[in-house]
Amino acid sequence: MKTEDPHALTGAYALDALGPDERHAFTRHLDHCTSCAQEVREFAATAARLASAVAVAPPPEMKARVLDRIDTIRQLPPTVPAPGRYAVLAARIRRRGGVFVIAASVAAAVTFGALALDQRERAQRADRVRQSAQQDADRAGARSEALAAVLAAPDARTATGRTATGARVTVVTSAARDQAVVLAPQLPATPAGTTYQLWFSEHGSMRPAGLLGGGHALLLDGAVRDATAIGLTVEPAGGSARPTTAPVLVMALPA
Repeated sequence: MKTEDPHALTGAYALDALGPDERHAFTRHLDHCTSCAQEVREFAATAARLASAVAVAPPPEMKARVLDRIDTIRQLPPTVPAPGRYAVLAARIRRRGGVFVIAASVAAAVTFGALALDQRERAQRADRVRQSAQQDADRAGARSEALAAVLAAPDARTATGRTATGARVTVVTSAARDQAVVLAPQLPATPAGTTYQLWFSEHGSMRPAGLLGGGHALLLDGAVRDATAIGLTVEPAGGSARPTTAPVLVMALPA
């Protein structure tokens, strides 16, 4: 990676994406640049959160359900005679024990069949939960990789601003990837039932760019090429189609 502006290397430095010479030169630069040192700390903390975010724990309800039912589920389903074999089974039992034994045996076969069906349904539900968790993990991993790629892009450009409360917000853009990342680890929590939402300012209107969750790191939704600035508002949980509150931050995108 080559760049004439050392201030644009904070993301690549935090991700260890610089060559030996650039890393050595940038390390010397950090000794006298408090702004870059702060950005490197924030990028490093965000990268650590992204790495941990890829590992998705099983949903709590899945663990509770397994522990609750583990004593009632056989390791292997019982063998149930095929429907065509019931007549043969009944004839054998009739010879040995009479009509009451036949009735009891048929009832037992039906019961075991119902148990096997219930177990299959439980197994299918567990499979669906596991598949959903894996899909969530795959999506989180893909977004984490894309976010890291923007931070380490050769043409990455950085701009920094502060909200009215003084919280630091950093935006990193890559023209080649046509993507942007926002890092805001200092943002305070929003009131219950609300969330931070980011916006692209484009041709005089605000375009939704994503919800900024608890990790306070976000790969913005949509292309960057036509946007000139980003805005940050507090919106109802789930987000809004357009801003409903005054922005807590409006910041020009890096050139």
